[in-house]
Amino acid sequence: MKSIELKISEYRTLISLAAFGALIPNGVFCYYFVTSPETTKVALTNPISLVFIMEAFILMFLFAWLLGRTSSDRPTWKAFIVMSLLGSMVFSVPATLYLLLKRRNERA
Repeated sequence: MKSIELKISEYRTLISLAAFGALIPNGVFCYYFVTSPETTKVALTNPISLVFIMEAFILMFLFAWLLGRTSSDRPTWKAFIVMSLLGSMVFSVPATLYLLLKRRNERA
């Protein structure tokens, strides 16, 4: 498999996106989940919200499946799912790309 080489600025962009995803979208969710649980209940009963939630879960499992099929490296597909559930897709996708590409380029 051909190794993808990123510039230092591209690695920094992936790390910045992962940090943004962990802090901003995930931080806002955690804040309202703790301070206003009724807001979470309303979101889970709203059909439009449920469509976006279902889409995120489907994409998470799709990316995890692709990761499992195309890579024997770490992070594994299981680690990707854990990162997605604890953080967000905006966190887990760039973090996984960073870890995969950094590790492959270090071996090459």
